[in-house]
Amino acid sequence: MFVNEKIETRSFEERDAAQGRQLQAIIERAYKKTTFYQDRLHALQLTPESFQTIRDFARLPFLTDADLIANHPFGLLTLPLSGIARLQARKDGQSAVALTQDDLTNQLEMIARGLISCNVTRSSVLLLLADELELALVSAVQQAAEAIGATVIVSQHASVKTSIKQIFDYGVTTLFSAPSSMLKLADCLRELGFDAHELSLLNLFSPALLCPPNLRQTLEQDFQAPLYEMYGAESLLPCGIASACHAQAGLHVQDDHFYPEIVNFSSGSLCAPGERGELVLTTLSREGAPLLRYRTGTEASLDLPPCSCGRTTPRLHF
Repeated sequence: MFVNEKIETRSFEERDAAQGRQLQAIIERAYKKTTFYQDRLHALQLTPESFQTIRDFARLPFLTDADLIANHPFGLLTLPLSGIARLQARKDGQSAVALTQDDLTNQLEMIARGLISCNVTRSSVLLLLADELELALVSAVQQAAEAIGATVIVSQHASVKTSIKQIFDYGVTTLFSAPSSMLKLADCLRELGFDAHELSLLNLFSPALLCPPNLRQTLEQDFQAPLYEMYGAESLLPCGIASACHAQAGLHVQDDHFYPEIVNFSSGSLCAPGERGELVLTTLSREGAPLLRYRTGTEASLDLPPCSCGRTTPRLHF
């Protein structure tokens, strides 16, 4: 199933052309609306017209956390504060993600794509264990799941036994939580003498980067259900940038909203497809504060061939 089949299954040629147009537009927006990007391009004797194809994009310098902090709070905004619907502050308080209403709407669609690609439907009952998750992530997942028609239960400050009771009482089919919360549930279920086959759970979800392969295998065995990951980054979006599908062959980048690159940690040169390096992301649709070539600091590789699920979007492997 797809939320936006035209985008999620478009050909390489269609994606390449569309991203080229988006990159030109986002560079022009950032250049015209912020002195930061004006100064950055002028220092390299570049203008928006210098970027005619997607191949020219690598001429742009990288954006780092130091740049975000130095330009906090409003230096990267491309419209007045009155046009910003939400400022999502980082935990350190040194910068924030500025999002318009359209940015928030796009975020919900990205998360919905990930949920639906992993068989969450209108008949699903989703339990969100909120205690060890970021508030912004919990809110976004809740809204996205509700938008596709799923029934959502948000559980906060509940005991493990209460969470187990909710699973049985409501026939929970989907659990979204931190892996640590899942481990506590699994331990408690064993202590109470329950078997995984007695649960109604069909799928598990966790934020990416929290669940190494050995832990994922343990949890899938404990609950007899597949575990899918959703990737977010504190300075970009809390969730939905990339999501696993039912094939579990990497995390599909929502590449109509984010342009991914993998670069060498030391030299910054582009890595070959499949080679591991640092994940660099550019916002393609962001209105509030576009980020061009943001270095995430996260190691990953990028898989370009189409997935067996039918999606043609590139896939991240962490």
